[in-house]
Amino acid sequence: MNPTQKQPTTSGALADLTPAYILRCAARYLEIRGWTQGSYYDCTTETAFPPACLSGAIGMAVYGDRMAVLLGENAECDSTFRHLADYLWRDGRTPEHNYYGALCSSDREIVADFNDHVGHTLTDVLDVLRDAADDYEWTHATEDDLETYAEHEYSQERLPTRAGFLAWRAAR
Repeated sequence: MNPTQKQPTTSGALADLTPAYILRCAARYLEIRGWTQGSYYDCTTETAFPPACLSGAIGMAVYGDRMAVLLGENAECDSTFRHLADYLWRDGRTPEHNYYGALCSSDREIVADFNDHVGHTLTDVLDVLRDAADDYEWTHATEDDLETYAEHEYSQERLPTRAGFLAWRAAR
């Protein structure tokens, strides 16, 4: 491609595939279609949109189709798993063997271990997806967004907060 040619861009909804957006879409998918443990999708269901595990729901949010989520195949998917695994570790929700025993080598395995943990429920998974999405929005906020939000809060004679920023950002 010559430098004078127009570079390809991603337009529309695909351009908005941030990890936060993907995590929220995965949560919504699980709410509507159902949740499973032990495999990406409920293999007993003959539907295009079966119940899924956390990894399968992320795959549906990215690809819109029932398929295995492969490492390195999609940058948005990889960054979503990386952020979610990091969030699970920072929040203390990963089994200790994942880090201390080095039995878990990839972000996808950390996410799968969390999903498949015996004591976890759909509510636990949905809470983690939404909390991790909020965490991404907060930790990746631009300086301009933070300043604009802070100015808005000060003009209303309120102090800026993390929760307020997330609500302000969602309303935009």
